[in-house]
Amino acid sequence: MNCTIQDIAHELNISRNTVSKALNGKGGVSEETKRLIFEKAREMNYRNILNETSVPASSSSQGTILFLTKASADYSEFWVNVMKGIESVLTPCGYTLTLGIITDEELEKKQFPPIVYDTSIQGIIMVEICSREACQTLIETGIPCVTVDMPKEYENLIGRLDIITMENKTNVKRIVKLLADKGKRRFSFAGDIYSYNVGRGFQERFDALCEALNELELPLDQAHSLLYETNNQYMDFPYLVNKLKSMEGLPDVYICGNDWTAIQVMHAIQFLGHRIPEEVAFVGFDDINQSAKCNPPLTTIHTPKEQLGIAAANCLLTRIRTPRTPCVFSQYSTELIIRESTDI
Repeated sequence: MNCTIQDIAHELNISRNTVSKALNGKGGVSEETKRLIFEKAREMNYRNILNETSVPASSSSQGTILFLTKASADYSEFWVNVMKGIESVLTPCGYTLTLGIITDEELEKKQFPPIVYDTSIQGIIMVEICSREACQTLIETGIPCVTVDMPKEYENLIGRLDIITMENKTNVKRIVKLLADKGKRRFSFAGDIYSYNVGRGFQERFDALCEALNELELPLDQAHSLLYETNNQYMDFPYLVNKLKSMEGLPDVYICGNDWTAIQVMHAIQFLGHRIPEEVAFVGFDDINQSAKCNPPLTTIHTPKEQLGIAAANCLLTRIRTPRTPCVFSQYSTELIIRESTDI
């Protein structure tokens, strides 16, 4: 049976990155280490073993990092900004960043792009990959992985995966209490928290709303909440209009899983002739550029998108260089941005 680069690295007690460099003719590996790697590769029947005498000349490139994300229009602005932060770290260090796109259907079946298994890939940074089963499959490849956000049920991934995310609760609770002080009493949530690929971020934002309402002794307005709608349904304008039209009345406030969701629901509400914020106020999350340009501009919670990318890249480089470093679980603070979609 053929072995993998990770198997060789484990046998020699060295990093996967070092083994990959040697087997692919990259620089930065001593001749003695190369010799040991090639001997072990032949012994273990490694499938892509090169002839020891035909190792290519060393290259200044350190290898390729895969940015793996879902093909979804709703998050594109978010992950493009995360990618900027990643590139700002990797490029000066000699790494090439390549993009891998996976569809919802492929993700559900754990059918990853072929590049995931290419020996040139030194590490993977995941955005929007929040299926626990998908994360486990990627971990089992032995390739160093970092995720921005995380699966809703992430506990069994602690210590096996580096996690960079944002703090989700503090500013949700803050805006709920500010709106309650203004007399708002009926709060609903808009955002999918039940699909297979839902991240912990959406769940924590929903939890924060429920916790704040509990402290205020107010119930969640379940009748107007949109908790089961998928991304495709939020993109389906006629579906949203009919869904909202079938409801009796409106809540005072929609707290939304992210800005994109908020903007979709706002458009549907306005199409039905309702006024924002006079009849219903809206709060988003992420502070994408469109949130300041929509009508009315959206109250939101700013996430440091480029900084998340910088942190993910630095974390991955540390993992590549020192594989036995304890796994990271890091949260970045957020900032409340009040705009005209809430009458505060």
